[in-house]
Amino acid sequence: MLDKNKRKLIGVVTASASQSEQKQLLAGIISRANELNANVAVFSNIYNTAKYHAHIEVENKIYDLINSQKIDGIIVISESILNETLLENIKQKLLSRTDIPIVAIGDVIPEFQSIDNDTMTDVMKIAEHLIEVHGFTDIHMLTGPISLNISNIRVEGYKKALVSHGIPFDEHKVIYGNFWMNTGEDLAMEYITGKRPLPEAIICANDYMAYGLCDAFLENGISVPKDVTVIGYEFVGDRYYHEPVLTTYLRNRKAVGIKAADTLCAIMNGTEPNEVSLDGYMIYGNSCSCCLDNKMLFKELSIIRHELFFNSLNLVGNFEQQLTTCRSIPDYISILQQFAYLIRDAKGIYLCLYENWCESEFSENHNISSYSEAMTCYTVICPEDHLYEPQLFNKYELYPDTISKFQNKLALYFCPIFFSGRDLGYFILQYDKPDGYDPSFRNWLKIATTALEFLRIKNDINTLLEHNNLSSQHDSLTGLYNKNGLRDELKYLINETSPEDKIILVLFHSEFSNNDESIAKKHISVKIDLEIADMLKKITENNKTIGAKISSEVYAYAAVGKYDNSDAQLIADNINILINQGECYTQNCEIDATVICSECVDIDCFDFEYELAKLEKSLAEEMDIIYKRRKNIYYKNLIHIRSMLYRDPKAEWDSQYICRDMHLSNGHFRATYKELFDVSFHQDVIQSKISYAKYLLISTVLSLPAIADKCGYYDYKYFLRQFKNFVGSTPNVYRKNTMLFYKNQ
Repeated sequence: MLDKNKRKLIGVVTASASQSEQKQLLAGIISRANELNANVAVFSNIYNTAKYHAHIEVENKIYDLINSQKIDGIIVISESILNETLLENIKQKLLSRTDIPIVAIGDVIPEFQSIDNDTMTDVMKIAEHLIEVHGFTDIHMLTGPISLNISNIRVEGYKKALVSHGIPFDEHKVIYGNFWMNTGEDLAMEYITGKRPLPEAIICANDYMAYGLCDAFLENGISVPKDVTVIGYEFVGDRYYHEPVLTTYLRNRKAVGIKAADTLCAIMNGTEPNEVSLDGYMIYGNSCSCCLDNKMLFKELSIIRHELFFNSLNLVGNFEQQLTTCRSIPDYISILQQFAYLIRDAKGIYLCLYENWCESEFSENHNISSYSEAMTCYTVICPEDHLYEPQLFNKYELYPDTISKFQNKLALYFCPIFFSGRDLGYFILQYDKPDGYDPSFRNWLKIATTALEFLRIKNDINTLLEHNNLSSQHDSLTGLYNKNGLRDELKYLINETSPEDKIILVLFHSEFSNNDESIAKKHISVKIDLEIADMLKKITENNKTIGAKISSEVYAYAAVGKYDNSDAQLIADNINILINQGECYTQNCEIDATVICSECVDIDCFDFEYELAKLEKSLAEEMDIIYKRRKNIYYKNLIHIRSMLYRDPKAEWDSQYICRDMHLSNGHFRATYKELFDVSFHQDVIQSKISYAKYLLISTVLSLPAIADKCGYYDYKYFLRQFKNFVGSTPNVYRKNTMLFYKNQ
């Protein structure tokens, strides 16, 4: 139940909050929220890419703050979010907030109350202006992609105006673009080359396309408005960068923001919302023969002069050089304070870092993506010009008591801090009026974040030591030997052993690549790398064994001693079992994701490069067999079933149920299964149990009856017989003879 006496907090979910369109909406939201005794917290990414990029997609973790219980209601500006997958993820987060009201601006989201301008009526008024004021009848319409509803709605407004004035609608006079400047440039060239006849006037469904059209006309000697009149829509700003100054129609985004805040507060307070007119109006420039609105142009120029002044300050200052010299967080905060003036009109700046932000990705927990929810807030500047001591708080509290002191008319912008795919925290920018940061803030934030990473590296002794150790002999991520290190260590071991000793060399290929563009997949890949590395480190604690990572997906195990071929096979089998029982590997990989080869070679005839190449060839051949099998239409389903079988060997597996789910006959299923995996389904069920028994034998001190039970055997003696039949030795002998000395968990 909401406390009606406390000042409410409205969360606003948007993207690229510094852009003109979003700033207009936010001005409306913040101004009305303040009038209605509510504060505003804006959650926005910075780059807002349409496609995912591994190193910057982590900026979208800022939207996790949607889950904060501090928020009393949310407004989502859906049209600002360019990436469809991100929009869907945000939508799912919002749907989980059944405890608070949510209002959507822009695209209609059926689950939420949606608010937007009547763009059909807006475009109809533009067309009516051209018909009634200028007397034009030959009017073309440049709109967005035909696949988007908003493009067609604007065409409908154009069509209605024509028909209501007795002008026939000609679909050939409607041109579909992409809402960006290049579309306007392309259309201009069609007119210039004569491919399309030049009309009396052109309506552009947004200003960006109109800018491209006018720029291309100017470059090619077509006079606007003498030869053709051009009118834009939306009023996004930047008119002074183009010639002539564009006549456009204001899509009243500020009014939409006001109505969204008014509607949300009414729901939160149990009252009726006020009536808010969303009507826009013409803003006159020189691209039609109407008189230029000099007052409006002066207002625009005043705003841009103010922004350009701060842009120039960012360019000529030495902010970057100063930050890179700092040696501690207090030094860092001090320099941020000196250059806080570069962020226009911000009354408060707060740096909120995860408690473990400075941990190296080479730290012991090996989990670079798991940051605690505990955060520390450092005050850079605040309205009362006081430097508070750092305060601890929980991420989902959004901000600590430091900021809570300024509850009256509070507008906060949450800006993500990240570096190379690592989420470090966020900056909070505080304003005491309906305002926000400019695009130049992105440069300030980039400098501040890069310097923070420099500080982390300079002060993390463990990282420095690790980097010193990660020479040309080691893999930089896992700390294992690389190919050079493996070769040199083997030379050393060979020199320290007797001639009758042999070398076991095991190569295995892990298919889960870390080249995926998604940062989530990269994190999984890193976890698997480190999981495999941990396993290799544990089984190579003996001073005559070596673990290595010799390429992005290939690992090696080497041992020198009195071995034979059966020992090589045993070690390879044990390694394969240990990999496939890894927690992260189990969750993300199928059972065929690892291929392993081994050999045992006499020391006197051992040639490292030759033996390595031979095993790599064997790996390639094995992988080629798997790739060919994967072409079978049933392979994907069957390998998933096989993986489930090995993940849960205690379960009762019935091929009849599997066949029913796959719509296959039992005979076809069994034949296909054996063809793909060289083992019958029934035998594989047994092998899955035996494989898990081997894992427990080499990695635990569990008794044999306990192991039998965990593997699904209710008859202990039957387990002993079956194990010996499949392995060739009893479980006790297998445990005793294993060559890995894997430490008990």
